[in-house]
Amino acid sequence: MDFQTLRLTAKPNQYLVAPEGLCAQAKPYLAAPEYAIAPTALRAIFRDIALAQPRVVQTGADEATLTDTYVQRSAFLGFPDTITVRFLTVGTGRSSLAIYSRSRYGYSDLGVNKARIDAWLRDLASKCPD
Repeated sequence: MDFQTLRLTAKPNQYLVAPEGLCAQAKPYLAAPEYAIAPTALRAIFRDIALAQPRVVQTGADEATLTDTYVQRSAFLGFPDTITVRFLTVGTGRSSLAIYSRSRYGYSDLGVNKARIDAWLRDLASKCPD
């Protein structure tokens, strides 16, 4: 998945967080925060947060682009949501990330993707230095 060429669908079952200017063909729902740590450190903290969640597995990792993919399944029917995260350098010792969380099936997700990513970002902010 390439954030620079990503096009959002008309469905409300997706949530995109990215730094300004990263996604040339999609408008993020939220501008990504910056962190005072290197991208590799941010990635490690994020991975711990994601894998601590129920029914989450990591399904991919691209070391060259610092991009990871996770799947979280719904509690009752096991429907998969895919979460792709890319970690970015934004300055010396600083980083940011882009996250695209989307449901594989259905039209509406009743805000699940947004709630998930907002919670993970809050957890990330509490574990990263200012």
